[in-house]
Amino acid sequence: MNLRLHQLRALTGVVEHGSIRAAARHLYVSQAALTKALRELEDDAGVALLVRSARGVQLTAEGQRLLARARLVVRQLDLAEQELAQAQHSAHGPVHIALTPFLTLTHLGPLVQAFRQRYPHVPLELMEGLASRALPRLRDGSLDWAAVVDVGDLPLSEFHSQVLGRIEQHIVVRQGHPLAQRPDIAGLTALEWVQSGPSDGRRGQRVQQMFIQQGLPPPQRVLHCDALAALSLLRSTDVAGVVPAPLLAQPEGRDLVPLHVPKLHLPHFTLVLLSQPDVPLTAPAAYLADCLVREL
Repeated sequence: MNLRLHQLRALTGVVEHGSIRAAARHLYVSQAALTKALRELEDDAGVALLVRSARGVQLTAEGQRLLARARLVVRQLDLAEQELAQAQHSAHGPVHIALTPFLTLTHLGPLVQAFRQRYPHVPLELMEGLASRALPRLRDGSLDWAAVVDVGDLPLSEFHSQVLGRIEQHIVVRQGHPLAQRPDIAGLTALEWVQSGPSDGRRGQRVQQMFIQQGLPPPQRVLHCDALAALSLLRSTDVAGVVPAPLLAQPEGRDLVPLHVPKLHLPHFTLVLLSQPDVPLTAPAAYLADCLVREL
């Protein structure tokens, strides 16, 4: 098998843009040239990779498997070209990172300010670093690094990982909440709780597990949503939730009251910085990671 870069670019381009015409326009090649590259790729692979229909182009199962590798190869070649351009004093390529919402709300401003002092013109893309969203993009190479929360379920051996710190958490309700002054287990169990992130897997059961581990009946209602939505609900309704302690000193934590509940043990969570193993970061991406380490 002799896969070539222009073939892999053709495959990723068609998937990203939805059609041969759109991909050809984006890659600055003719539709005929792009179609030929895809046909040669299928011939070299020895299997069908694409299914063409009136609705566009769809991948076969074999195409899906190749796509993940193709994206990584194309991304790394793009990074190599950017580093060579940087060595020639050309413009830097973009930096793509993910930050867990806690870091976005507490440290993003100083982090970007420090980065801009050295790299004022480097394009920077930030995404919300929930693990369920960040890990797939780390795997396909579309993220340089991600700072995420580890609750013991991250595949750390799959990535280069660096522990950034351990953060204390608090159970919180809004100021004036009926349980703000005298919280009790029965009252907390009866409340609806909010939790950021998807509802599946171990992470989706964090609130319930907090009760179960202490032999207490867990809440029956847990609303899963994005971090900003969770904070808005905590400030404006009678739900309860768990937030990182430093967040209470930020504007987003205003009007939130931490509850002291001796029967509920809240473990610290760990912040980790993940990146591709054996793939060096570009100079701007490495500097931004260093800025985060210093900021924390």
